[in-house]
Amino acid sequence: MSRNVFRELLVVFVAAVACTPSISLADNWLRFRGDNGAGISNSKALPVTWSNTENLKWSVKLPGPGASSPIIVGDQLFLTCYTGYGVDQTSPGEPKDLKRHLLSFNRLNGELQWTATIDSNEAEDPYKGFINQHGYASSTPVSDGKHVYVVFGKTGVLAFDLSGQEVWRRKLGQLSDPHEWGSGASPIIYEDLLIINAGITDHAMIALDKSTGEEAWRVFDESFTNCWATPILVDLKERTELVFASPGRIFALDPKTGKEYWRAASPVKEAVSGSLNQLDGVVFLMGGRQGSAIAVRCGGSGDVSATNTVWDKSLRSGTGTPVIVDRKLYWTSSGLAVCADCDTGKEIFKERIKRPSGDAAESGGRGPTGDYASAIAIDNNILIVSRSGQSQLWKAEEKYTPIADSAFLEDEGPFNGTPAISDGYIYIRSDKKLYCVGK
Repeated sequence: MSRNVFRELLVVFVAAVACTPSISLADNWLRFRGDNGAGISNSKALPVTWSNTENLKWSVKLPGPGASSPIIVGDQLFLTCYTGYGVDQTSPGEPKDLKRHLLSFNRLNGELQWTATIDSNEAEDPYKGFINQHGYASSTPVSDGKHVYVVFGKTGVLAFDLSGQEVWRRKLGQLSDPHEWGSGASPIIYEDLLIINAGITDHAMIALDKSTGEEAWRVFDESFTNCWATPILVDLKERTELVFASPGRIFALDPKTGKEYWRAASPVKEAVSGSLNQLDGVVFLMGGRQGSAIAVRCGGSGDVSATNTVWDKSLRSGTGTPVIVDRKLYWTSSGLAVCADCDTGKEIFKERIKRPSGDAAESGGRGPTGDYASAIAIDNNILIVSRSGQSQLWKAEEKYTPIADSAFLEDEGPFNGTPAISDGYIYIRSDKKLYCVGK
């Protein structure tokens, strides 16, 4: 072959590679609730209903339960679960036998590609009380497209490459919240940093170099406990803020250094379960037994409670995080579908969720219709999955308008994870199975 022919073939090959379509960032679902935790999917033409016989592309049995959510990186789906201890409430077993698992599946056909199994080398909180509702794999992984990062309570945080090889691991502390309910906040990525709400295990917000696991900064505060919420990033004109909540307060830090920008008083005082959401530089927080909600404008310095509080309302929510569509917040609470105005906090509707039979859903925070999974927006509709596995789509509008109900009837759940959505497919996990729904 002459040099000229070889050179021409090389040019053609490079051009073909350059033109080969790749999965864009919008098609990935790299962390809990997708891009910046907003819970909004860009996928179109998704199915409206599904079951074991309708619009089910594949399903696979999982080796153990978990409350974490799936994430999508290209054609890989990552999910965590646990075995060995706390699987059976009547016979929980021995804590020393607890193992966590990071699973990699081919998202197109459900083939298990690899499993990384991690021994629990530390004494996790005992299997009792609220922890028996969500277990020991409750933090959703996060990925930068090159590595996947998982948090497993007192065992710590681990980094793996996409082929399943462990890259590094670091401890995150050995503390417990006052009730010993275990950990649940999910890690996030900012530039070259992996940021973790380690309030339960170490009363700290921690940033690690995502390549090495070396600590970049740590902010310690004894009030950083009773918080299972994942932080968010808020982009302002002059800076990016890392915003998170602990009981009674909302904080904003510089994600590069951990330096505090501002703090504000919050009516959510007992515990923080649902994560923050944001719109146009305003963050929204809901929770508490009394049903509290607050909107705070980001920016400023010091205590901004008096200057930056946009509204403070009585709005009851569950464990999940609301989703924002067209300046309205949508969420569920104890079997109710709820909507409120982002600008004023005014409740727009609160309606009992209806079953396919027309019967109203039962109420209850921890039971089969409890609010573990967060709301997701798809095709301008709201998707919610209850713990019993009952999925419902409503229209994202100013009245409660159910579109369709779906369920995998043979799976009793619970369904604790929030769905992930990618490239026209919906991925739903229960304690027993992982499902891929698509047309």
